[in-house]
Amino acid sequence: MEIEEIKNYLLQNFDNLHLVEAEKDFFFMHKKNDKLPFATLITKDNEYDAVSNLNREGFFRLNFPIDKQTFESVFKELPKSKKLEAYMHHGIDFTKEDTLMPHPTYGSMNWVCIVNPSRNTFETLIEKYLKQSYQKIN
Repeated sequence: MEIEEIKNYLLQNFDNLHLVEAEKDFFFMHKKNDKLPFATLITKDNEYDAVSNLNREGFFRLNFPIDKQTFESVFKELPKSKKLEAYMHHGIDFTKEDTLMPHPTYGSMNWVCIVNPSRNTFETLIEKYLKQSYQKIN
């Protein structure tokens, strides 16, 4: 899928979100929490996070939280950790496309990420998780 399609999906399907753009990255904020985004679309590497090699042409990463039980079920083979960057050094290839992974920095907070999700993955997996996450905050 393309970034514009995902942006449109989020804004059209989830009430109370507004889009904040910062240096070509997109942060979808919910009116109940203006400090922590509901989801993000990151389009480039930065000094804090370069593990997905997003500086490649046409690459981006969708990031969002899921509930703890779902996170532990999906990533049951990974050790549980409460530290930031907990999953950055577990041999996960964060450059891999169309694969749901724990977020490299915020995985310990039950955030997940996916580089360049395909339409099929988005429609069969990501939409479900986004809807579940939205229900918890709304």
